[in-house]
Amino acid sequence: MVFANLTPTARGIAWALLAATAFTTVPISVRFLAPYLPAAEIVMLRNFIAVALMLPWVMATGWSGLKPNRVDLHLMRGTFNGIGMIFWFWGLAQIPVADAVALQFTLPLFALIFAVLFLGERVGIRRSGAMLVGFAGALIIIRPGFAEVGLATFAVLGSAALYAATLVVMRSQSQNDKPLTIMLWSNLFMALIAVIPAALVWVTPPAAAWPWLVFLACGGWLAHFSLTKALITIDAKIAAPFDYLRMPLVALIAYPLFGEFPDAPTWVGAAVIAASTAYIARRDARIARERRDAEAARPVPDA
Repeated sequence: MVFANLTPTARGIAWALLAATAFTTVPISVRFLAPYLPAAEIVMLRNFIAVALMLPWVMATGWSGLKPNRVDLHLMRGTFNGIGMIFWFWGLAQIPVADAVALQFTLPLFALIFAVLFLGERVGIRRSGAMLVGFAGALIIIRPGFAEVGLATFAVLGSAALYAATLVVMRSQSQNDKPLTIMLWSNLFMALIAVIPAALVWVTPPAAAWPWLVFLACGGWLAHFSLTKALITIDAKIAAPFDYLRMPLVALIAYPLFGEFPDAPTWVGAAVIAASTAYIARRDARIARERRDAEAARPVPDA
C-alpha cells in the first residue's frame, strides 16, 4: 500500500483526500444516469451492486460472522439512508451539481439538531449561533425571493437531514458491530427500501447505464471506506475540513462535462456553512478535551 510509508497523520490526511475525491464520483455518475433511469431505481441498483462487490469478503468471513447484533438499528439506518439517497439522486438531476453538494454541507448542522432532540445533548449559545449562521449560508445559496426555489432544493436539504439522522443511529451501531458489517447490512437494507418505489417507475436499464452504475457503486464504496480509514487514523477535526474539497472538485469536473460553474452566492454560502460547521467541530473537540482533563484531575477516593 502506497500509504504505508507515511506518518499516521499524513496517512490519515491521504485517506481523507481520497475520500473527498471518491465522493465526487457520486454526483457526476448520477448526472450521467439521470437521463436513463429514475432516482429510486438508481439507488436500488447501486446498493445491490455494492452488496455484490462485497460477496468475496462475505464468503471469506462467513455469514455467521456477519450477523448484526442490533437488526433494528440497521433497518433504521437503511431506511433513513435509502430515502435520503433517493432524495439526493433526484435533486442532483434537477439543480446544478455544485449547488447540490454545497447544500449537503448542512449535514453536520442537522446532526447537531438531532443530537439535541434525541440524544439529549446540550448546546450553548455559541454553538446555537454558529448553527444559525450555517443555515444562513444555506439561504445565501438558495436565495429565496431572488431565485426560483423548487422541490429539488428541498429534496437535497431533506437528504442532508436524513443522512444526519443516520449519524445519530451510527453512534449506537459502532458500539455493536464492525464497520464492514455495518456497510454490508446498510447497503442491503438501502437496496430493499428502494425496491418498491423503483418497481413503480421501473425502466429497463440500457447497456450505456451499466458502466455508470458500477462506477457509482465503486466510487461510493471507496469514499465510505476511505473516510472510515481516515477517522480511525486521525481526529475527526483534522479530517473534516477535507470534506469541503468536494465542492471545488465537483465544480472543476462539472464545468467541462455539463457547462455548470457555481456563481458567487453559491461559493459565499458554501464558505459560510463550512466556517460555521468547522467552528462547531472545534468547539465540540475543545469541550470534550476539557471534560477528559477534568475527569483525569478528579481525585480517586480511597478504597
